[in-house]
Amino acid sequence: MNYGRVAATNRKTNEPMGDKTPNAEAIEAADQRYVMRPWTHPAGEPVIVARAKNCVVTDIHGKDYLDLTSGYFVNNAGHCHPRIVEAATKQMGEVLQVSGKHGTVAMVKLAQRLMELAPKSIDRAFFSTGGSEANEFALKIARQHTKKPDIAYLQNGYHGLTLGSLEVTASEKYRDSAGKPMGTENFAIPMAYCYRCPVGKDVKTCKAECLDGVDKQLASRDTAAIIAEPMQAVGGLAPPQKWWDRLDRIRRDLGILLIADEIQTGLGRTGKMFGVDHYGLQPDIMTGGKGMSGGVGSLGMTAASNAVCKEFFGGTTPTSGGNAVSAAAGLALIDAIVDEGMIDNCANMGRYFAEASWALNDPWIGDVRFTGLLGGIELVRDRATKEILGKTEVAKIKDLLHAEGMLITVSGWHGNYLRLQPPLSVTAGQIDQFIAALRKTLTALRGA
Repeated sequence: MNYGRVAATNRKTNEPMGDKTPNAEAIEAADQRYVMRPWTHPAGEPVIVARAKNCVVTDIHGKDYLDLTSGYFVNNAGHCHPRIVEAATKQMGEVLQVSGKHGTVAMVKLAQRLMELAPKSIDRAFFSTGGSEANEFALKIARQHTKKPDIAYLQNGYHGLTLGSLEVTASEKYRDSAGKPMGTENFAIPMAYCYRCPVGKDVKTCKAECLDGVDKQLASRDTAAIIAEPMQAVGGLAPPQKWWDRLDRIRRDLGILLIADEIQTGLGRTGKMFGVDHYGLQPDIMTGGKGMSGGVGSLGMTAASNAVCKEFFGGTTPTSGGNAVSAAAGLALIDAIVDEGMIDNCANMGRYFAEASWALNDPWIGDVRFTGLLGGIELVRDRATKEILGKTEVAKIKDLLHAEGMLITVSGWHGNYLRLQPPLSVTAGQIDQFIAALRKTLTALRGA
């Protein structure tokens, strides 16, 4: 196994690097003048992408980047997968969009396919236009069914940026962006962060003590549901089986619904079709989004059991919910993932990525967490004390990796986590390219 010991010299294994886009400088100037962006960018960003194929994107200057974000966690089958492009193109000549009161063949087929793949507890799907919206409908369904107002979410949980979904998102930075106080109906419960166990236990001997008292906390409220990702994409936190077993038992004993947020963990990302499949969970409600449409348009899904959704009243339906072109692309995405063995590749490459990262034996690598290709690296200043590597150094690492042609994001509970979620089609050779760039970057920064 190479693990990046020989620095890769070519990121063009998927597609040749293209020429510079005509008027590239004018496009950049127009971007700066006319496009509103919700955050500040470091040097070299934003990357204005002209072409993309599989795991590689090419900017308007002709520079290739290895995309370890999958287009912000959307392109599970890779950028511009030919089956997805073909399906979307064909659908555009048949029907684009109809009233949400009606339906299209593509939408019905996608609902059936997803329900066949989903846990047995899930029976019907409702389509919207994105993940935040899907989670808001999940909260609405849970409250309508139980006649209770309160929703529990996990520490470090992320479920969207619209006002309703922000109320079950843990980050104070994101919550403050609402410009108003969040409602009092929603509350946080402990999350398993085994690398930094809050009760000082070893994962091999613990009994999920971090959940002590949660039963009383839930029972003291009018709790309709718990909303949670099976494993958290922000920080790659994957609770052990015993943790999920205990929480699931607690919530069932109290008659509380489980909303499984599969917006990032679904459709093969974790090495199984859905994240809940790792734990044998049977949620009452399940949401999907991000990559559900294969990168074509935007699609969100809120699915539930027949018993839970029978009272559902949406008020109306999202104008573009279940868009026919996005649905056709979603069907092609699922076929590509299944037919091309991408879930197995995802599981294998996740293990390879973890082994390669540990093999660097770098003093700043404190923990490596991968469940399939939902993963990344937690950076520390000192392995023994687990002191968090500062934001200044982490930002410099990201900038240096960017200069090396690596697109990544930084996240995690403490903002010291290199988030690595490439397309499920990524190869060992491409992982080696990243590992070589990371070795070079960490060594250079410590030397400076």
